[in-house]
Amino acid sequence: MVKPFPSKTHIGNHMLHPETLMLNYGYDPQLSEGAVKPPVFLTSTFVFRTAEDGQDFFDFVSGRREPPEGMGAGLVYSRFNHPNSEIVEDRLSVYERTENCALFSSGMAAIATTILAFARPGDVILHSQPLYGGTETLFAKTLAGLSIGAVGFADGIDETAVRMAAEDAMRKGRVAMIFIETPANPTNGLVDIAMVRRVAETIGQAQGHTPIVACDNTLLGPVFQRPIEHGADLSLYSLTKYVGGHSDLIAGAALGSKALIPDGNGWVFQEVTARLTGHIDAGDTSFTPELTNVVRRAEADAVLVAGGNFL
Repeated sequence: MVKPFPSKTHIGNHMLHPETLMLNYGYDPQLSEGAVKPPVFLTSTFVFRTAEDGQDFFDFVSGRREPPEGMGAGLVYSRFNHPNSEIVEDRLSVYERTENCALFSSGMAAIATTILAFARPGDVILHSQPLYGGTETLFAKTLAGLSIGAVGFADGIDETAVRMAAEDAMRKGRVAMIFIETPANPTNGLVDIAMVRRVAETIGQAQGHTPIVACDNTLLGPVFQRPIEHGADLSLYSLTKYVGGHSDLIAGAALGSKALIPDGNGWVFQEVTARLTGHIDAGDTSFTPELTNVVRRAEADAVLVAGGNFL
């Protein structure tokens, strides 16, 4: 399958802002009968010209082989890849300034998949507190039932307290991940991401394995905060909140380097996740151009409220 025509990111030496790129980034009209806007692809499965093409495409999306130069991985099945999903993934990557993105059916699907991709029975997750209620339940019940432990720290700014919690976690098993949520839902408690990176490196020196730092960035990103720039490995989202913005979408995302989220999102991510099917998010590629306006308006309103000038 021919790769989509590369989206323009510069005019001369000027780099286009994300707000401009959101209008057409990741979409090649030549692959869709010249339609100016992405069509809605209501399909679960895609046709192969030959059985050999089908075998190649499955190998490419699973990471078993790299596609030849100038060719894409090919469309296989909507749980693996889908034109509309890929547009959203590409655009979120632009906002987050990272290499890759994987789209999910909810924020909890993104969080659960990420943990299952990197943690094993006997491992421990060091995490900030409080967390979104669904995440708290995931740690306390589901993961505990899989023999994956959890140790929390309440003050995400106090490095001494976080290091003490890290020592407690290491006594209980291999620390596979540090999971943070900043600002926290619903308290707005903050975590120093750069400090957590330092703690992760210290844990790595002590146990011979540096834990993945994953940050739930739902309440600030990607306009106001990009955790990977501060030392996180993965940035996670419930897209239902600010990114969707209209209470008409349930979706999630994980963003990071190609080493952690390979092209095609990697076999582990595909097999254990509730992927966001294309026909659900197809019409929602339109939310990306609105994102900055929505959060900037919320920022302006918050400043008015904080200053007592809202009446």
